[in-house]
Amino acid sequence: MATARDFVERVSQIEEVAGCLLVKNDGVLLEQTLDDPELYATLMQMGAREAADLMQTLGFSHCRYLCFGSRVNRNFYVFPIYHYFLGVIQQPGAEFSTLLEQVERLIERVSIKSASA
Repeated sequence: MATARDFVERVSQIEEVAGCLLVKNDGVLLEQTLDDPELYATLMQMGAREAADLMQTLGFSHCRYLCFGSRVNRNFYVFPIYHYFLGVIQQPGAEFSTLLEQVERLIERVSIKSASA
């Protein structure tokens, strides 16, 4: 069975990814491959809380990801996965559609394994 470290390392190997972290929904950092993970973990928790409030207010049931834009083209994406959040920093100039496809493919593998466990 894959560990949090294995998952984060697999995500980090995606060419369009500059770094990532995995955080429990209570803010506990599980694994990371970037500098200043506490800063990103706080941003993830606050952003996810705001997204949940917006979804409830607007009547939406699911959020695929959140995006925090950057002036230097290093966007930060947050993907909800059950009781966890995956944060991914995009490589400058990388194609987002490729990043999204690759990350969602790994998330799907984790989701399928978790559902069958």
